[in-house]
Amino acid sequence: MTFSTRAVKTTFRVVALVLGFLQAWAYRFYIEPDGVNYLDIAQAYLRRDWGNALNAYWSPFLSWLLALIQWTFHPSPYWESTSLHLLSFVLFLLALVAFEFFFSRLFSLSNRLNPQADARETTPEWVWWVLGYSAFLVCTLRMITLRSDNPDMALAAIIFFATGILIDLAQSDRNLLHYGLLGLILGLGYLAKSVMLPLSLVFIMTAAFGRRGFKKLEWRALASVVGFLLVSTPFAVALSHAKGRFTFGDTGKVAYFNQVTPMPLGQLASSTFTHRPQQLFDAPPVYTYETPFTSTYPAWYDSSYWLEGVKPHFVLRDQLAAIARALSSYFRIISTEKQWIAGWLVLLFVAGDWRKTSELTFKLWFIWLPSVAALALYALVLVEPRYVAAALAIICVALFVAALSPPANSLRRTSVAVVFAVAATSGLALVKDGLTNLADCMHSENHVQWHVAQGMLKMGLAPGDHVAVLGHSTVADYWAHLAGLQVTADIPLEAMQDYWIASSEKREEIASRLHARGIKALVLAEPPVIRAAWRNVGDTGYYVQFLTQARATDSAP
Repeated sequence: MTFSTRAVKTTFRVVALVLGFLQAWAYRFYIEPDGVNYLDIAQAYLRRDWGNALNAYWSPFLSWLLALIQWTFHPSPYWESTSLHLLSFVLFLLALVAFEFFFSRLFSLSNRLNPQADARETTPEWVWWVLGYSAFLVCTLRMITLRSDNPDMALAAIIFFATGILIDLAQSDRNLLHYGLLGLILGLGYLAKSVMLPLSLVFIMTAAFGRRGFKKLEWRALASVVGFLLVSTPFAVALSHAKGRFTFGDTGKVAYFNQVTPMPLGQLASSTFTHRPQQLFDAPPVYTYETPFTSTYPAWYDSSYWLEGVKPHFVLRDQLAAIARALSSYFRIISTEKQWIAGWLVLLFVAGDWRKTSELTFKLWFIWLPSVAALALYALVLVEPRYVAAALAIICVALFVAALSPPANSLRRTSVAVVFAVAATSGLALVKDGLTNLADCMHSENHVQWHVAQGMLKMGLAPGDHVAVLGHSTVADYWAHLAGLQVTADIPLEAMQDYWIASSEKREEIASRLHARGIKALVLAEPPVIRAAWRNVGDTGYYVQFLTQARATDSAP
């Protein structure tokens, strides 16, 4: 390794460390519904409440890590969300190590493809690393981000490790342990996110044919199957026992039902499903959620519960619409980072030979095939940047390797300039985000959700109480988690106007029906239109109406 390469790697590692920490710290009090559910599940594991802990929708790996943190460090409720984001930062560093593992093997492979290349014609190693680190930072800090609280960063690390192992297996004759290691990592990926169950089959098939081509199967790949089953089977058995049926998880079924063939909440409440929400009123719609498990918001805690016994049905029109939405999402993602496409096209048609680049690209099929399979799989249901970030990074880097490698590329100076242009353009966006995060870190941020939780407990609510939310949206009810409350009823955000224009008698009837079901209070995250019976939760912007204090004498403003 030359001095220039060492300097580039050290510089980018420091940049990644600083930018990653700033992003994690800037969002330390921010949490999404996913994070609340993972925290709920972690607490269930700590209570040894297996009925609540074994969840067919949320994969277990992140909850296990959160449970380990809570068991080891005992963070206070105030710092709970911060510990979650610091865990994401640690996973980000793990993803960096995994990417370096993958990229070093990719660089070694590119040299093997062109052993006779003149050093004066090849792209310097440090330029390759500038390209690689830039792709990694865009993948992790702009697409996955440390703002979110989900296992996508862990999955990115696993995909990078697995792809690096595929390169090793394709380059040299490895023993059973290497194939078994691939299976172990893929099994861990399944525990992180269930989408890795079908993708693991693609990885293992790629390992089976990557070295010798499609004409001869590598039987040592069976060790990968064994490794995968060793890691994944214990959880699958426990989950199947808890559900009373064999299952590796229901995330795919639930996602397909919700995204491809969705059913409105009102229609779901009137369906013949075994489990369904109860609709107390039509105008405004008021829903209650009665479940056997304890969680902050039962409606989202285990979505498979609501679809128990329901089989998704295929509708061609709906599937085509989902694919169209996915293609639109891919276009938006690529348009946001369009400098990578522009740079690759310059290399392809200006600095290189597109025919030879195509040949090299197909030689690298064992690198990009699993990632392409991931893009195709998500396109059937739902595409979000964090879902496909790692796959896009691997495909992008593989395409650049094919375009930069001689004999496909003969204009070294142009190639270096293109890489610098791409890296600089991406770097400007990353620096801008970093400065914004730095400014946020330097300001004293108020932990609103914690203050809401403390305020409600001081006003008389107690852990275990049931509450309803007026104007419920996709914003996390983290205040309820911190206070130990359960949101078991709600009035959707789109129905708020109907609620306020309803008669005082109607509102009183809603309050009475909710109170009869054990709901102690109605919570609102904005100033009420009619102030009577509503109490401020400090200066948080939240308001609460204790249903025992509801009045039929409310008057319009």
